[in-house]
Amino acid sequence: MGLPNRIAYKDHRYPYVVLAPIGKKNKHIRSIGHKFERGLLSRLNDAIVDQMNDKPLDAEKIRSFLGLKGNAVLPVFFEKEETIHPHLMRPEMFLWRSLPEEHGLPLREEYLYPTDFTQLSSEQLYDHVGEVLEEYLFLANISEYDRNYWLKKISSAFYNHPIVQLFHKKRRVIDAVEVMNQSALISVLNYPEDIAGWRHRAAIVMRPFRALPEEWVTGSKEICSHKKLLTFNPKSRSICCYCETCDFCLEYHVEEEQVTFIEEYDVELSTKRVTTIEKQFNEIARQNQSLLEQLLQLRVLKKQLSTARKTLDESLTIIHQIERYQRKSEDKKTYPLLYMYDKLSRTHIAEQTCNSELLWLAEVRLDDVRMLKELRHWQKIVPENVYPMTSHVLEELKSKLEEVRYEENDVIITIKGRPLTYAETQQILDLIYYYGTTHPAHTLVQVLAGKATHKLRQLRLHETRWFGLLSSWPEKHIQKLFNQLKKQGWLMKQQKGYSISDYAEEVM
Repeated sequence: MGLPNRIAYKDHRYPYVVLAPIGKKNKHIRSIGHKFERGLLSRLNDAIVDQMNDKPLDAEKIRSFLGLKGNAVLPVFFEKEETIHPHLMRPEMFLWRSLPEEHGLPLREEYLYPTDFTQLSSEQLYDHVGEVLEEYLFLANISEYDRNYWLKKISSAFYNHPIVQLFHKKRRVIDAVEVMNQSALISVLNYPEDIAGWRHRAAIVMRPFRALPEEWVTGSKEICSHKKLLTFNPKSRSICCYCETCDFCLEYHVEEEQVTFIEEYDVELSTKRVTTIEKQFNEIARQNQSLLEQLLQLRVLKKQLSTARKTLDESLTIIHQIERYQRKSEDKKTYPLLYMYDKLSRTHIAEQTCNSELLWLAEVRLDDVRMLKELRHWQKIVPENVYPMTSHVLEELKSKLEEVRYEENDVIITIKGRPLTYAETQQILDLIYYYGTTHPAHTLVQVLAGKATHKLRQLRLHETRWFGLLSSWPEKHIQKLFNQLKKQGWLMKQQKGYSISDYAEEVM
């Protein structure tokens, strides 16, 4: 940490200045031989003395930060030609880092002050040195603790910010507003003008909370884990913390231990607005009693069908298998109870346990809002005891599954007039299962073609039960067969060869 002692150079004529080489090829300072450099260092040393006499600077803290002994408090840099570098170095260069001792300090523009101090008048130099020393002192105070310490302080202050505290206090309402703003349910509420007005007001109310990154407010007193850029502002005695991933910036004020955001909001006004936006939505919802009742009726219907859950779940599984064999979707409306159950199983309607329609409706998840129109028909066809009817549906589907299952001699694929039966397809898929990802496609083609190459004999693949299975097929047709099996969903192309698909495993 600080300025490496090995490259530091001191001259008793300029006791408040420490010299160091800059640039990777500049390894040390031999002497200060030029008249211009000597005069400039003398002026710089005098400016430092004047600043220390005029202001209560804690020079010892700066020396500790830079790892210096004696009177020196400000580093100045020499270039390879033994000329002074015209820009002073920002203290960030020395913060929380070890610098190389075998060569000069890195010449990086972001760590240099833009002011060319060699061209300044005495008054300007005095002011510039004063600003630089203030920054060094501020960074010296910062350096007393490590980077993680300050990130924790920033995190703690962030969670203590009034808007963040309001967000957590009203989290349920805020989340509910966001959910309902995007919910399909809002499209079936009556009085579109009222809904449009509510959504417009919601956009205004949500602005302070939408400005907070999701990953900064989801944890418990922990901000996001992404890399942060910290920059320091000695004038305001603050640390700017920026997360590029979240595109979020805040300023931490060291002495107040508080953070401010780029855009601040009136907390009292925001609190009132959150309360009002919930109240306004509840008033709109209460004008839609028929919709609220329909949701409760759907909940009752789902509970009624759940008594035959096991049978209905098995029926859905069988329908899925039938669709696999037929390679087309089965119209579930042919089996009304199953159609209803399928829709309702992807629907969540919680019990209304609070007085806020906003909070309740935000938890409603409908598979399709058209269910509301189908409800009346559903209620007519659902028997009081659903089990006998669902058992009948299950048996009917089992029979249909047997009808569509492949037989051993069923032709699955035809390539150039050459049919491939279900039994042969199973054999090929077995080959892919065992060797598909360990051997390239052309090797598998040779196995099926029965081509006993030197490589196949080395791998002993000519001894497998698949060798020569398609010996009557040209190799190019076997390759086309693989392509067709992949196209139809039996195989999946891998980086090396093939693997069998989930569909193939299920059907086989």
